[in-house]
Amino acid sequence: MAGIAPHTLVLLASPAALTAKAPLPEWASAMLTQSPYAIVRRGFQADRIPVGLRGYQKNQRFAAFAMPSRIKAAVTPQAALRLLPGLDPQRSELPAFQKLKALQPLLQGFDWGVGGSLQFELVTGLKMARATSDIDVIMTRPRQPLTVAAAQTLVQQLQTIAGAHADIQVVHGQDGFSLEEYAQHRDSQIMMKTASGPQLTTDPWHFQGDDQ
Repeated sequence: MAGIAPHTLVLLASPAALTAKAPLPEWASAMLTQSPYAIVRRGFQADRIPVGLRGYQKNQRFAAFAMPSRIKAAVTPQAALRLLPGLDPQRSELPAFQKLKALQPLLQGFDWGVGGSLQFELVTGLKMARATSDIDVIMTRPRQPLTVAAAQTLVQQLQTIAGAHADIQVVHGQDGFSLEEYAQHRDSQIMMKTASGPQLTTDPWHFQGDDQ
C-alpha cells in the first residue's frame, strides 16, 4: 500500500510493523495494545510510510515509520466523519462532537473530513476527545479556488460555530495550507506544508509539490 495521504489513520498488522529512531515509549506501546492505529505524517513514501503515534495527553506524540506491507487498512478523514452517526450517544453529547455535527450543513458543498482527536475516537472507539477539543477540518482542495472574501466568510462562520481554534486545512496529496491564513491575506505568499518541508507560494490553489 503506497500513496497514503497525511491525516489518514492506518491500522497496523502489529507493533512490529513500525520502525523508529528510538525505542517506543511505554505509553505508545500501551496505546498500540489498546488500538493498533497510527496517523500518516507528511514525508516521502518510497519504501515506508511516515506515521505518528498519539496518546491521551497532548505531549504524547511519537514519530515512526510503517512498512506498507504491514498496513491492514486506511481510514481517511472523510471516512472517519461518516462514523459520526454511530458514535456512543453519551460521547456524542460532548461539545466537540456537537460542534462537528453543526459544521456539516456549512461544509456540505466541499469534500471534507475530520482529523485530530475526534477522528481518532471515531475510528478506534477510544475516548480521546475532550469537551474542549479543537475541531480539525481536513478539506480536499476544491477544483474552484475560493476568493479571499469567500474564505473570510467561511472561516468566520466556522469559528462562530466551532470556536476560535477551529481551522480548515486544505489538502492536495501531501500538500496543505491553512484556509485561515489564506483568509487573513497578510502577505502575497502563504506557507504550504509539503513532503519535503514548508514552502512559500503565491498560489496555494494550484501548487504542485514534490510528490505530485
